Amino acid sequence: MKIQDVPYSVNVVSAPLLENKLISQQDDFYRINPSIQTFSTSTRGFSANPILRGFTVPNSTGTAEDGLRFQNLFAMPLEDKTRIETFTGLTSFLYGANNVGGLINYVYKRPTAVPYTSLTLGNYGGLSGFAHGDFSGPIDKEGRFSYRLNVLGQDGTTAIENRSVRRNLVTGALSFQPNSDFNLTVIGSHHDQIVRGIDPAWNFATNPDGSSRIFHTAAPDPTKNFGQPFSSYNLQRDRIGADLNWKIDDVFTLRSAIATAYASVRDNIFVNNNVNNNTGTYSQSVSRLTDFFYRANTGYTFLDADFNTGPIHHKVTTGFYGNDFTMSRAPTNYGAFTFNGFNFITPTIVNEPNFVATNVGPVRRQSYNNNRNIVIGDDIKFTDQWSALLGLNYAMLSGQNFNTTTGLQTSGYDQARLSPSASLIFKPLPWVSTYVTYSESLQGGQPVSNSGSMIFTNNGEILAPYVGRAYEAGAKAQIGGTLVTLAVFNVNQVLQYNQYNNDGTYTAVQNGRQENTGFELNAVGTVFDGFRLFGGVTLIDARVTQSQPSPTMPALDGLRPLNVANSLAKVTAEYDLPFAPGFTVTGGVYYTGPAPVDRLNTEYLPSFVTADLGLRYQTKMKPFGNDLIMRFNVHNITNENYWLTPSYVGQPRTFALSVQTRF
Repeated sequence: MKIQDVPYSVNVVSAPLLENKLISQQDDFYRINPSIQTFSTSTRGFSANPILRGFTVPNSTGTAEDGLRFQNLFAMPLEDKTRIETFTGLTSFLYGANNVGGLINYVYKRPTAVPYTSLTLGNYGGLSGFAHGDFSGPIDKEGRFSYRLNVLGQDGTTAIENRSVRRNLVTGALSFQPNSDFNLTVIGSHHDQIVRGIDPAWNFATNPDGSSRIFHTAAPDPTKNFGQPFSSYNLQRDRIGADLNWKIDDVFTLRSAIATAYASVRDNIFVNNNVNNNTGTYSQSVSRLTDFFYRANTGYTFLDADFNTGPIHHKVTTGFYGNDFTMSRAPTNYGAFTFNGFNFITPTIVNEPNFVATNVGPVRRQSYNNNRNIVIGDDIKFTDQWSALLGLNYAMLSGQNFNTTTGLQTSGYDQARLSPSASLIFKPLPWVSTYVTYSESLQGGQPVSNSGSMIFTNNGEILAPYVGRAYEAGAKAQIGGTLVTLAVFNVNQVLQYNQYNNDGTYTAVQNGRQENTGFELNAVGTVFDGFRLFGGVTLIDARVTQSQPSPTMPALDGLRPLNVANSLAKVTAEYDLPFAPGFTVTGGVYYTGPAPVDRLNTEYLPSFVTADLGLRYQTKMKPFGNDLIMRFNVHNITNENYWLTPSYVGQPRTFALSVQTRF
């Protein structure tokens, strides 16, 4: 189904755009996407979390790979992806139970029918050099077997002092396609990443009722590392999967896929900067976490039936979709060290503390989550103008938490629900489609676990599953070479947050609902010959409803939820210089509106704007005729100092470049 005909809001970022912007990590992709607000950074030790339609979407529940839901908590490499699809709003019919904000689907590069080779050397910023090879083509003369291989190496210091990134990536794909009706593809990947001098998390003191006690000062110099050079994480992830697409006859098509992934994170040393007064100083807490291990399994099998009942055309889909996720770790504790009297002007470097292991024990399961879905849907075409997409998803969610010292289960849930989805599509013109959509989704509750100074009275519990609902109306128009999409929406789900108890402890609670009403306008494509555009505007009125007061906090009704910006406006553009063949000017402007820092809305982070500027040159090299592409980009060209989120500082001005040859 074409994007123009999909009754959901979706935008697509292609591999060429990622390459031309020299984007290597998720938060750089979030930065240019008009539908995404960044919640956390990629160099903090886990993958960056996005905010979609005003809802924070954890990567544990909000990502998919080739349409397969993966609870991937780690940095996602982008060099082996052919595109990134961002769905805003509920997509439970397409992807099973998930967050009401939306879902991001990372699509792997696939084998090609003709030989293809790409070699790239470059620098992602600072002295962080990289080399990337992309190779593809048929294996046998008949072209039944084909392959794709992506190999990446990156190493060096970044534009931020005392930070280095080392990455290695190998992703291979093998396809078997004996005819146009059958395709079997196997994709495997290995990714390892070591980051030293990771982003510190800034914590500003709050009052017992949750309001800000210490307000954010001007953001510190983003080129300086206010963490510690020895802070680090070491990630390894291995994934293998296979997918089958078989058109059995003119009526039936079988689609099936399965994948498994295993990841480990070692050498976890994190830094928290705690601001408890207005003297211009802060204390720093340095802690080491025990190693974590994750295993995820995912798969689906669908049977599509394409047929007519009189003048009405049907494409009925039925099948099963599921995924599970196990997290394991030892009960070992290393404690934390606190240093006082640091200032916002010059980072203070200390020696790495001597972390002493206590409560040492074997690796055991900490949590297990399972998500199973039985799906049936019908894509109904009444006429060339009118159609409908109807679906039912019977979602079965279960989860357990375990004590890693004893191995005993501490809490769990097991709940099932039938969730409907319905869309009506009207095409007044062949190049215009309009739609209305309603959908529901059962979602798993928040797992609760102590972390650093956050001590929970309900540690080890899992909050109850809950239902999210979404209403959406939209229009899409293909105007020349540009696809313009518009959507208005109302999305709501239960409000979950950590409630302070005025005794140094917290309780994770579900209290009230978060209801977001908004508007999205996006455009992508060729506006006129030589000028290409990717951008849009998102406006959100987010409010809390149906909340109850607590002993330490009043009711939150009518207030804006934490961290939700009321507006996003982002545009990326390219212009081929007519007077200089082969040269293209690239650039972008990215705006994020003000967002509340605390639940009582006593403090807001100010809005911020960053801009990029770049130049690309492409030519044919003689005598072989292969493409030569040279790129130079400056991110945050004015070197703005800004708070990206209440806990993280935005990235500094960064110079990136690459030289690529393709043949």
